[in-house]
Amino acid sequence: MIMDQNLHQPNLDAGDVRTPQAPVVPPRRKRIKLWWLFTLLGMIVVGFGLGLTAKVILSVNSTNSETGEKVVFFEQLKRLISSPDRQLQGESADRVNILLIGIGGEGHEGAYLADTIILASIKPSTKEVAMLSIPRDLYVDIPDYGTRKINNAMAFGQSDQYPGGGETLLSRVVSEVTGQPIHYFARIDFEGFKKAINDLGGVWVNVEQSFADYQYPTSNFGYQTIRFNEGLQKMDGDTALKFVRSRHGTNGEGSDFARSKRQQSVLLAAKEQGLSFQTLITPKRIIDALDDLGQHNRTNLQIWEIVRLGQLMSDLKQDAITTKVLDNSAEGLLESSTTQDGAYILLPRAGSYIDIQDLAKNIFVAQASVDENPRIEIQNGTKVSGLAAQAAQQLANSFTVAGISTAGNQSYETTTLIDLTKGAKPKSRERLQEYLKVQSTSTLPSFIANVDAPVNYDSLNQVPQQTTESARYPNVDFLVILGKDYASRLTNTP
Repeated sequence: MIMDQNLHQPNLDAGDVRTPQAPVVPPRRKRIKLWWLFTLLGMIVVGFGLGLTAKVILSVNSTNSETGEKVVFFEQLKRLISSPDRQLQGESADRVNILLIGIGGEGHEGAYLADTIILASIKPSTKEVAMLSIPRDLYVDIPDYGTRKINNAMAFGQSDQYPGGGETLLSRVVSEVTGQPIHYFARIDFEGFKKAINDLGGVWVNVEQSFADYQYPTSNFGYQTIRFNEGLQKMDGDTALKFVRSRHGTNGEGSDFARSKRQQSVLLAAKEQGLSFQTLITPKRIIDALDDLGQHNRTNLQIWEIVRLGQLMSDLKQDAITTKVLDNSAEGLLESSTTQDGAYILLPRAGSYIDIQDLAKNIFVAQASVDENPRIEIQNGTKVSGLAAQAAQQLANSFTVAGISTAGNQSYETTTLIDLTKGAKPKSRERLQEYLKVQSTSTLPSFIANVDAPVNYDSLNQVPQQTTESARYPNVDFLVILGKDYASRLTNTP
């Protein structure tokens, strides 16, 4: 395979060895005769918007997830032609969920441990895509195996021949964590990843900040040093793999959360490259991808479903992609912990999956609400200590919390949501209604409406002398008064 000679390469210490590129093998004549068909499929799948995912699922044969049998290409094409209006799983509910899985593969330590776990969701009505990265250290219950790190699910299912494979077991666990049905999966290993990037001609990636990793693993289980400089640069498959795999980077790039963001950036870069004019007019790139991936990928998407995805996502735009990462930052939904034997793990901060499931469920609305720049005030309408602070922490990803306090009335059974914008920020209102499980009102409660006092954000049950809602809360869009129903939700466990 001939690569662009100007591709950026990371700086490697002396002694590092590169594996030479395999020589170009001319495509077989039979494949050349079918170039138009592969080009069509390639254009459709790349139009789906996740270029790398397209390379994962673009295989000649795919697997029926129910029977485990191979479904050959031309049989699927026949089904497509005879049933052009068939819908994807989840399409009738306006959300199709695909689990993207990255593994090391043969020749790597922990070959079938899930190195990358991303829930990709497509909203057909708006042609939006959302990606939620799940860290591999998340501590979860794996059916029949007890409580383990989530990345073990893939390996357990593979080694013990779980019905449908390790991908199906991991899908089951991710569904439990996120509260979302997993309709499809697409899995690729390191070699397949590198070959897919190379077949695209490399990808342009913006490195947000310079970093070095002095403990990047070698093929013989040793270490090497890699470095990346800030700025836009073109990466080949080997470079891109190092970029997304690095776990010990300096300058804040040593966490799984930073790694997840880099993975998403390469996915988006692959999407851009896949949609480039040069790729679309070069059938050989698509044919090479088909030849190269081979055993390096597995999916339960069938050809007609790939084509349907392409139809749905043909007009996808960059600003229609939402990316989120579950992390343990101050505003994150996870917290760090250790097992009894000292292993590092991540746990849901709320003590249950409630916040993760809310984020997953409302990920499209959540991004829209962020764009509206909403400001909320949270009051504790119960006698449960610290309730407003917990709610503020959970909503900080989507809202600016202007203040928290104890409400003047602490006998609220049901949470109350007051829209002070008169409907000016509908996505934010929808997000809050979904999360709090209540409908909004525009009427202030009597304990606020009947009080005249200057506002004090250390004691937000006090209000200014003006009588209009907007004057009482000039810098607040929504007022939330928490009830006992919200306190009860926090005590539930997955």
